[in-house]
Amino acid sequence: MTMEEMKNEAETTSMVSTPLYAVTYPVFNELERVNLSASQTLRAAFIKSNPVIY
Repeated sequence: MTMEEMKNEAETTSMVSTPLYAVTYPVFNELERVNLSASQTLRAAFIKSNPVIY
């Protein structure tokens, strides 16, 4: 993979992760109020599947 390809991939990932983070952040915060354990489990699974987001 060339540097240019890596740069393009990073830009694309950033453009996707920002709106996704904006949508999921309030959901995780609300879930923390209801069930802290479930929130932590879900957040950990989400981070594991999408490490660039958090």
